[in-house]
Amino acid sequence: MGAYRRRSPCAGGVRVAARVLGPVPDEEPESPRASAAPPARVLGLRLREMRIEAGLRGQDVVAAGAIGSASKLSRYETANGDARPDTETVTRLATLYGYDDRESLRALTSLVDDANQRRWWTDYRDVVDKSLHNLMAVESAATEIRTFSDSLVPGLLQTSEYARAIMQAPYLGRPDLPTIDRRWEVRRRRQQILESPEAPDYSAVISEGALRKWVGGRKVMRGQLRHLFNLAENRDRVHIRVFTDRACARVFPPTTAMTVFKFRPRDEPDMVYTEGLNSGGTWLSELGDVDLHAASMTELIQHSLGKRETLALLERLIAGFADDEGRAGD
Repeated sequence: MGAYRRRSPCAGGVRVAARVLGPVPDEEPESPRASAAPPARVLGLRLREMRIEAGLRGQDVVAAGAIGSASKLSRYETANGDARPDTETVTRLATLYGYDDRESLRALTSLVDDANQRRWWTDYRDVVDKSLHNLMAVESAATEIRTFSDSLVPGLLQTSEYARAIMQAPYLGRPDLPTIDRRWEVRRRRQQILESPEAPDYSAVISEGALRKWVGGRKVMRGQLRHLFNLAENRDRVHIRVFTDRACARVFPPTTAMTVFKFRPRDEPDMVYTEGLNSGGTWLSELGDVDLHAASMTELIQHSLGKRETLALLERLIAGFADDEGRAGD
């Protein structure tokens, strides 16, 4: 477990782990939810792993006085809801589980601080729901992001005009201008993760059809396509590829939009986020589901245009939207 070192059950000071216990029952709390913010998920995973390794059940931990109830322990381990353990509670649990050396406690304390840190997006609860808060938390923690979109340009790559045109769609309830402004603020701040020195490696596969849609009219589409061209040509850690209509003859996307997230080794299991145009997103963290979508993502990248061909197609599309600028629909 990396920096986490467990005391031998033979060492002094172990109170409960020295008892003879039966196997941990099958009704163990589920692993931390995929939608929880990464630091909270990592902390939950660590606490659960340490408890199971110590051979303890929830009721054993309660009996030892390390926590008030098994339900509270379960909420901490699964990062369920907004409940987050404090440093004192985590120290008691780690000591009970045999991880009371300085290095282990320092690593756990750092996770507690990260899990309880206030995030900038909490200031926008009036315009974005909790599912988007979770998505932003995952984006900010990932070291690699691979995304596919069949219908629209991915949010991290959208221009202001393109995003605003989408935000005015009838299925979103036609929000007023102040709401749209605040939603764009959120999207623009999300995009800054691609501009930081610690930017994740970002790969986007966009269907050819999405790039031919008249979202907002000719001028908006020209600006959006030029933005994609500049990102693809000039950003070392941003990789944009076009999945052509003909490519569907060789490989078919499993969903209209999906994103695969990777994290630092041992920090967090890989995660997948899928979404539909008119429906909310779904988080996948089960190994089989993640492997299936990760393999599909790799196939989509392999059958998409390379960088040079993508740039050439973007140039042609830009020229196409620039034709007859005076026609209606600009």
